[in-house]
Amino acid sequence: MRNAGEIPIQMVFDVNIKFFHRNTSEAYREDVAQVLVVSQAPNFSKYLGLPAFVGRNTRATFSYIEDKIRQRIGSWNKKLLSQAGKEVLLKSVAQAMPTFTMSVFLLPDSVCTAIERVMNRYWWRTGNERGIHWKTWDILCALKKFGDLDFKDLLAFSLAKLGKQVWRFLTKPDSLVGMMAKVYKASGVRRRIGNGEDTLIRGHPWLPDDSDPK
Repeated sequence: MRNAGEIPIQMVFDVNIKFFHRNTSEAYREDVAQVLVVSQAPNFSKYLGLPAFVGRNTRATFSYIEDKIRQRIGSWNKKLLSQAGKEVLLKSVAQAMPTFTMSVFLLPDSVCTAIERVMNRYWWRTGNERGIHWKTWDILCALKKFGDLDFKDLLAFSLAKLGKQVWRFLTKPDSLVGMMAKVYKASGVRRRIGNGEDTLIRGHPWLPDDSDPK
């Protein structure tokens, strides 16, 4: 086992990804790369299967998830499966594919809607026919105890995954995630009072005053 402090140098460079602003001249980029003894990447690659850079066009950034799910479901169209078999495939494979990404990023509503449409079409498809959509996907996401199929609402699930990370920020201050929370708090994040039992009036930044939050 490698100790926590024995991190390979190349891993440090992988984690600390730097990029130039789009208005930076090519000559200046070459000078910086020469001083730092690094080479410029032609594009932003992925790290651990996740996009290393997320710009304003989030739909384009996360469209690869939609493409992967579309290809996977397309390979199932040739199989003759019962509705129970389709349910198992959709829940165990298609809905599980974006889970890792959702634990880090909030997927755009447009991407979630597009993925749900692909799954909805596959669910109502009968053989080579498109089939009739007797119910909307929102209804199919209702719980089984209400008579529906308990499929995931992907946008709500993405919010829940990120909410879990926030909960770890608050409940595990000594973990690695908790240390990140301390950095956020030191950067000006305000404290919610709640019942006030754990709030130090003179020690915690709880006032909406930038000059004197304590």
